[in-house]
Amino acid sequence: RAALAAKLGLGDAPQWHSQRDALADFAGWLSLVTGSLGKFGQDVALMAQAGTDIELSGGGGSSAMPHKQNPVKAEALVALARFNASQLSGIYQTLVHEQERSGAAWTLEWLLLPQMVVATAAALRLAAELAGQIESLGH
Repeated sequence: RAALAAKLGLGDAPQWHSQRDALADFAGWLSLVTGSLGKFGQDVALMAQAGTDIELSGGGGSSAMPHKQNPVKAEALVALARFNASQLSGIYQTLVHEQERSGAAWTLEWLLLPQMVVATAAALRLAAELAGQIESLGH
C-alpha cells in the first residue's frame, strides 16, 4: 500500500472504512455526559420527592395536589441518560463489519448516533434550566 501510494504521489493512510472506534468513543462520551446530567436529575427528583430538601420553581403541576411542583425536567434528565445508555449498546454493534464495508452497520450507526446527539443537547438545555429553577437547597 505504501509503495503504491508513493508511486502515485499519494499519501498513505490506513483504511478507515472499518475503523469505527472514534464514533463509538464519541457515542460513549455522549452517554457519559447524559449519565452525569441524569445523576443530577435523579438527585433533584429524589430531593423533591422527600419534599423538604429542595424547592423548585416552574415544575409540572399535579392533578392530585395542586400545591405540588413535579420535577419534570429532573425526570426527563434521567430518561435521556437511560436512553443514551441503551443506544450505546447499539453503537457497539456497529463495530462489527463484514469484509470491511458493512452497509447494515453504517445504517445502524446513523440511525442511532444523531438521536444520541439530540438527546445530549436536550439534556444540557434541561440541566441548565433545572439548575436555574432551584430556589432553595437544604434546610
